[in-house]
Amino acid sequence: MLEVAIESTRGGFPLAVETDFKSGVTALIGPSGAGKSSLLRLIAGLDRPGRGKIVFGGKTWSDTARRKFLSPHRRKIGMVFQSGLLLDHRSVKQNIALGGRGAHVSEALLEQTGCVSLLEKPVSGLSGGEQQRVMLARALAGHPQLLLLDEPLSALDPEGHEEILQMFATLFPSLDIPVIYVTHSFGEAARLTGTFARLEAGKLVASGTAVQVLANSGLKVMEKAVSSVLEGVVSSLEGGGVAAVKIGQQSVEMPRGELVVGDRVYLRLWARDLILAHNKPKNISARNALVGRIGQMSSLPNGQILIEVKIEDARVSVLVMSRTAREMALETGRPIFVIFKSASLEPVPN
Repeated sequence: MLEVAIESTRGGFPLAVETDFKSGVTALIGPSGAGKSSLLRLIAGLDRPGRGKIVFGGKTWSDTARRKFLSPHRRKIGMVFQSGLLLDHRSVKQNIALGGRGAHVSEALLEQTGCVSLLEKPVSGLSGGEQQRVMLARALAGHPQLLLLDEPLSALDPEGHEEILQMFATLFPSLDIPVIYVTHSFGEAARLTGTFARLEAGKLVASGTAVQVLANSGLKVMEKAVSSVLEGVVSSLEGGGVAAVKIGQQSVEMPRGELVVGDRVYLRLWARDLILAHNKPKNISARNALVGRIGQMSSLPNGQILIEVKIEDARVSVLVMSRTAREMALETGRPIFVIFKSASLEPVPN
């Protein structure tokens, strides 16, 4: 675990943050100039805090009171930046090897990052997306204890952006280390994690789940950003290209694709696509209806309410207008049906 309790003033910009980062991905979000990159530089040891301490796994990296400061190269951190900071006069293979500091770079890592076919290429011939693949491979080659990513997709075109984001979504769950991912985009972050920290004007204003961050930060709602993931098992394959998936004791239908019976699947539901009903509807095009109970209800600044529905072992976030919630008499503890189309289900890589 990374423990941060620091104050700093760099270039006249004050930063004061006290928080913890556990294993898994934490999305560090906020507007431009909020201090996101400045915080990463302090954690990495590229800058020194004015006051406070940074402790990783019980080991002190920085403590101004004790005048202790561990240099960046001794912190075992991997970093990925907005653009590929690679050495043009070296091949891809040599650039990745630099991150390993002499250690063997595994074939598995090269495959996971999609770098196998790039190894002998000159860096000057790489696309933006390929450069980011190499940057990630280099960052992970040294088996870091912490991975920092500073808006790694911001310079990519839409196709490259989606390609690398999908790679991150597949790879990050296999990393048993804290990953801090800086981005302006809540929607991008939601594809990678359910844990968020929001900075504004150099201060941490909210942290936790999407529900907590949206409800407590004064952030304008980004309906496309809030999503939930359901875990299920393919129970049968139906006609018309449909697969039945068991979610606990309930079932949903989704496009069959290449699924086979027994496959474990993870399905993303976007809050904007969901409908609530007190009774299971009939004769409508949305064929899926899961029953649950209303949990936390959080009022948002634009007149909407973000509602958490507990379904089996999962928690699903739904956005409704405040007026709708009043008219339906929605309240914590009441049973409710969550309704959605089969086409709304988005498979998540496992």
